[in-house]
Parts: sequence; structure tokens; C-alpha cells
Amino acid sequence: MAERAIAERLLYRLIRRHIAGTTMSSAIEKARELNDRKLPVSIAFLSESAHDSTKARYATTTYLELIRRIARLGLKASIQVPLDQIGFDISDDVAEKNVNEILATANNYGVFVWLEIRNHRFSLPGFLQETKGVGYAVSIDHSEDYIRANRGQIRALKLLCTEAHSAGKDGGKKVTGSVVNAVKAIKSAVVQSAPDTSMRSLMNGSGMKKSVIFEMQLGYSGKKMGSLVKRGARVSVYVPFGKDWEHYAVSRAPERYARFLATRILKEA
Repeated sequence: MAERAIAERLLYRLIRRHIAGTTMSSAIEKARELNDRKLPVSIAFLSESAHDSTKARYATTTYLELIRRIARLGLKASIQVPLDQIGFDISDDVAEKNVNEILATANNYGVFVWLEIRNHRFSLPGFLQETKGVGYAVSIDHSEDYIRANRGQIRALKLLCTEAHSAGKDGGKKVTGSVVNAVKAIKSAVVQSAPDTSMRSLMNGSGMKKSVIFEMQLGYSGKKMGSLVKRGARVSVYVPFGKDWEHYAVSRAPERYARFLATRILKEA
């Protein structure tokens, strides 16, 4: 247990530049800092999937408070809500109640919501159709499946990349192709954590500059972001916060060493 605690502290030191902190206040403060640099943000709460309605309700109330604080402070910020946090894996009834409350509150306060879908259930349930002020965040590997299954229903799409998409000589090309296809289908797209090769390709003569928003993970090089902005790129920053940061370290953090160390920790738990 002592070795595990040491490893967790080491991992947190490695990953902390990629998360705002463990509290909502830390995320709000980071959002204000980035807004002061003319950078909009997308805030996400790091929490495990909910397997009971109590856990789903806790995540829901966290997002409701986050929406109110964003609006009260006038932040240029959206929120990114994984559906499995608020009951998507429990039942449609639980998910519908929580989603509807989040969207009603967000629309009332003028805060945009990204609903993150982590499973392969490509067709959206009925209660998500014809909703306002909402976009969908999906793995770039499945983006075309979602577009085909929900043609006319998806008006805003965020494509989520991982470090695996940067590996190999064809990784960047696949990402670029998926982004171009998304823009053709729905006119614009946000791409989160795109490989540098894809960003260069999309910025250079592809006609995509005005149709794509590049969302960087917190901790991405400020110098590189500044260079993109100077070249006319539309840029935002993904700002995660929460105590359940281990899963994020394994699955989404950009450094391989962080994911490796986190995997070791979780296997030994």
C-alpha cells in the first residue's frame, strides 16, 4: 500500500499539468486564466461511470453547479459530459431525466453542452433527438458511424483523438480524413488532441481552417498554440478536473509514461 501511495503521488506530479486540479474551483480558475489569453475552454468532470442512480445523480448535480458558475462568471466555456457518468449505462429513464435537467439548465444559462458517448451504440436514443444547445463528442474512429446513423440529428460534433492516433506514419492521415468527412457532412467540427501532422495538413491549403476548431489538452505547448492562433486557427482548450483522474491518465493523457505508470498502479490495486 505504501508503494502504491508513492506511485500515485508520482503519477499525479507527472499528469497534473494536464488537469486543472481535483476541485471545480481549480477548473474555474484555470478557465479564467485561459479566457484572459483569449482562449475558450471545454470543462470536464473526471468521474467513473455511474452504476447506480445515486452516483449518476451526484455527477448530474456537479454539472448543474458547473453550468451556474460558468454563467455567473461570464466565462467563455462549454462543458463536456460523458453520458455514462449520468446514467446511460443504467437505464434510458435515468439518463433521460439527468440529461434533460442538464440541458434545460444549460440552455437557460446559455452554456453549450457536449455529450460524450463512449460506447458503440451509434443511434441516439429518442430523448436526445431534436435537442438544442448540444453537440456530441465521440471517438474519431467511430465519427462516421455516428454521422451515418444520425444524419440530420447531429449539428455539432467533437472528434476525440488519443495518442494512438499520432503513432505510425498513417495515423495523422486517418485523422485528417475523418475530420474532412465530418466537415463535409455537418459543415464544421471540433477535433480534440489532433496529431500535429493533422493540424498542419488541415491548416495548409485544405480549405478547413474556418471549419475546424482545434481543441488542445491542458498542458499542450503554449508556444505551439500561439503559433496556430497567429496563422488563423480556431483554438480551444480541454480543461478536466476531479479526483478520479487515474482513468484519464491511463486512457487520455498525452504522455505514454503517465499511462504506463497508471496502468501499473491499477493492476496492482
